[in-house]
Amino acid sequence: MNCNAIEAVMNGVSFLVEGAPESAVGAIASAMDKISTLAKEPLEYVGLGPGFPGVHGDTVFVTWIIIAVCGIAAFLIGRRLEVVPGVVQSALEAVYSFFEELAEGTGGERVKKYVPFVISFFFFITISNLWGLVPPLQISVGGESFSMFMPPTRDVNTTLALAILSFLTFQVIGFKEGGLRYLLHYFHPLGSILPGFSKPLQAVLIVPLSIFFLMINIIEEVARVMSLTMRLMGNILGEHIVSGILVGLVFIAAALAPNAFLGWGFAAGADMFAFVMQFMGVLTGVVQGFVFTLLTLSYIGLAVNFED
Repeated sequence: MNCNAIEAVMNGVSFLVEGAPESAVGAIASAMDKISTLAKEPLEYVGLGPGFPGVHGDTVFVTWIIIAVCGIAAFLIGRRLEVVPGVVQSALEAVYSFFEELAEGTGGERVKKYVPFVISFFFFITISNLWGLVPPLQISVGGESFSMFMPPTRDVNTTLALAILSFLTFQVIGFKEGGLRYLLHYFHPLGSILPGFSKPLQAVLIVPLSIFFLMINIIEEVARVMSLTMRLMGNILGEHIVSGILVGLVFIAAALAPNAFLGWGFAAGADMFAFVMQFMGVLTGVVQGFVFTLLTLSYIGLAVNFED
């Protein structure tokens, strides 16, 4: 959803102002401003930030907080590992075993040894996604206002960095496992097509076909990076835009029918709305962390078994 779409939502809601009581007009206008602010704020993180190109101070700040939280939690839990695991250790072992089975299914035993590294993607991305479920807190540092509880993964810079790290990971692993032979996969399927031609024709076609397949495979690798980047950023960004619009509509409803907000029915509905929104936020955060990790595992499996 872009800015034009958000403005269309604002225009579509504005007809309510015309028939609203005089006392509610100001409240509705204020609520519409709140919708616009909540919906447009995450879009600022799609482009480049002020100051240093591509850097958003609050994203960097919150990212380091999440890294510290993950590091401290791993240190404390690692010191208390027991033969008979407790609840936390059992849950973590279940998650690890789950990803081990996925790794074995995507690339066999040779992929399983990379699960400890890849699972760090899952925990970091999931915690980053869930970070946005906490009500936003604005702090001022150096004259700039930062959002303390906006998820770093709504920032394209964060998701692009994660995608590039994933890309470099399976490239290094592929080269480690296959050596220089791994680089030959960039010319696939030249080895299976060329033998179908006669010897003189092979000599003519080998150079143009090599260049063609090299370009195709490089485009495929770039597409993987862009897919990982945009899928994660788009889902988290979209969730916050939709949440901002829905929250703003509640304020409009309160301005149009303030007495209805005093009844037990509305209170129950508001509680259910908040529960559903939080549940969908948790579900989206966990699923997107899982998808990113699963794709990284599958890419490592392809790199390890490139000869197949």
